[in-house]
This record gives sequence, C-alpha cells and structure tokens, in this order.
Amino acid sequence: MLSFRVKSERGSDVRLQAAAEPRAEGYVNGELQARNQRPGRMRSGSPRPKVVLLALLLTACCLSFTVACRRDMQDQPKAIAYRGNSFYKDGAGSRPLVEGTVPRGYLRQDRAYFFGKKINAADLQQEQSATRTPTTTNSQTAAYADDVDTIPMTITSGDLNRGQERYNIYCSVCHGMTGYGDGMVARRGFNKPSPANYHQDRLRQAPVGHFFDVMTNGWGAMPSYAAQISIEDRWRITAYVRALQLSQMPAGASLNTSTQGAAPTAKESPTPGNVKR
Repeated sequence: MLSFRVKSERGSDVRLQAAAEPRAEGYVNGELQARNQRPGRMRSGSPRPKVVLLALLLTACCLSFTVACRRDMQDQPKAIAYRGNSFYKDGAGSRPLVEGTVPRGYLRQDRAYFFGKKINAADLQQEQSATRTPTTTNSQTAAYADDVDTIPMTITSGDLNRGQERYNIYCSVCHGMTGYGDGMVARRGFNKPSPANYHQDRLRQAPVGHFFDVMTNGWGAMPSYAAQISIEDRWRITAYVRALQLSQMPAGASLNTSTQGAAPTAKESPTPGNVKR
C-alpha cells in the first residue's frame, strides 16, 4: 500500500492510500510462484478443465449406449434340451441329427471285430434280433449261426497274458480260475442259476463270437461288461477261454473245429505249457 498526503480546500491534510501495482509473479522470495505450483492448483485459462469435461461427456455417452445391451449371465439366451423354442418352425429346441450322422469313433464298419457277428452292417434289425434272442435249435452250430468262428485280430502270447489278467479280474469271481463255474461268488451262494462251465460240450462247440457277444451284451443272470472291458480285451479274454478249454480238455473231447480258426489264431499256440495257471 502507498500513502499520500494532499491538502483539501479547507486546508487540512487528507491521507490517501492507493494500492500498489501488482508484484511480478514469483517476485518476492518466490512466494507467488510456489503458491501456483502447489498440487491441485490450476492456473486460470489452462486447457485441462476442458479436456476433463470432454472425457466425462464421452464416457457418459458410451455408458448410455451400453446400458441397453447389458445382459446378465443368468439371462443369457440358450437352448435347453427337450424344451420348446419358438425360433424353429417345428417348435423344438433340440435339433434332430442329420440323417446318417455317426458319432466320432463309432462308425464300426467291421462288424466281426466290433460285434462278433457275420451279418452285414446295413441289416441292423437282424443284428438286434440275433444279439438279444439267439436262435435255439438242436444243432449247436446253428444255435450260433451269426457269431464269427475266428478271432478278427492276431493273438500273440502277450495278448494271452493280458487276456488271463482281465479274466482273473472280471470273470474268475463267477466262472472260477479254471473255468468250471466254481468262482467265489458261486461258492458263497450265487449259484441259482450257476455260472457257466466252459468245459461243457455246448461251450466247447460254441464259436468264439459267442463269448465276445456274451461279454458285450450279457447272458442270463450275467450283465454286460462292455463298459468295463474294451473291445480288444474282450477278444483277448475270448482267446484265453479257448486256451482254458484246451488245457482242461478230457481225452476224446474236441473243440469246435468245423471251421478253420475256431480256436484263437495265435502266433504261439495256446497250450497248457505256456498258459499261466
């Protein structure tokens, strides 16, 4: 502040005060400059407020567009099995498979390998009839007319050992370790009907496809073991059953040799000497 003394008309002194000119920025000990450099303090005329305002407006605009498109996970559109859906002409949500569709890995054109049957792949109705209700005749060969007579894979000594291992796990509890139907389950009372004895003449004359079919679809009180035993292991067990029949064959008896290969086709013939007990 600046003070002045002037003389009034009456002759008395009047003291006037006038504001001093503004000091230059940062003039006194850098006071004003330090004040402007404090955090959060903006100079007048700075473009920063305009940028912030523009960003807020753009954000609000984007949010206004996305609010209408919001969809919660529990409200997502989906087709529920066996539930109706007006989107399709037939009103069904589940779409039917294209005619001729086969799941991956289930083509199974080799009917002898996958089913142990001789019939053609196109005759599915005949296959179902043959597997569920086998024909009963007086001839043992005609009773299993649809079952293959040879194992549709090469059987080695390693396959026989694997077949023995699988047999001891899944079959011996009922049929016994040597196939006489005297397993622990039968001994403990589950013997009406009793498990099959592999050394009876009916099963000695049965083709190998019959044993594979029984393991696949079940027979009598025996359930299906298709879920527990793979296709390859079913054929290996079949070969081992034939080996058991050979090892326990009485004098004068014979296996089904009406067709070549009724016994397992093996690089090493299963004889009592190379089959583990």
